[in-house]
Amino acid sequence: MTLRELKAAPKSRVVVDLDGYGKVLLQEFMGDVYAVSNKCPHLGLSMQGKTELLSAKVNDDCSIVCPAHGSTFDMKTGAAKGEWCPNLPTLPVVGKPFAGEPKGIATYAVTVDESSGAISIA
Repeated sequence: MTLRELKAAPKSRVVVDLDGYGKVLLQEFMGDVYAVSNKCPHLGLSMQGKTELLSAKVNDDCSIVCPAHGSTFDMKTGAAKGEWCPNLPTLPVVGKPFAGEPKGIATYAVTVDESSGAISIA
């Protein structure tokens, strides 16, 4: 994949399958390329699915939001940000069932070859 191809993709985003790592979401954002696991650490649901409804949102602060539960992750560090699973319902006495403790999302180092634009994920 090249930077030009990534920028041309819808939302400047593609999901690639990396041997040994599974599916990784590549996102171009403000001139930089980020790579995060395509599985939300909460329940393993896709960050980027096949429909708009199952499509992660990218915030201006370089964070990505799980489309299912609303958990937000820093694309640079993978750290969970803000409220954990805000889209889960809160039940009386029980609270938010199955929310668990906040977890970060896996991130991967990315390099872009200056001459060819080829993207490499470490």
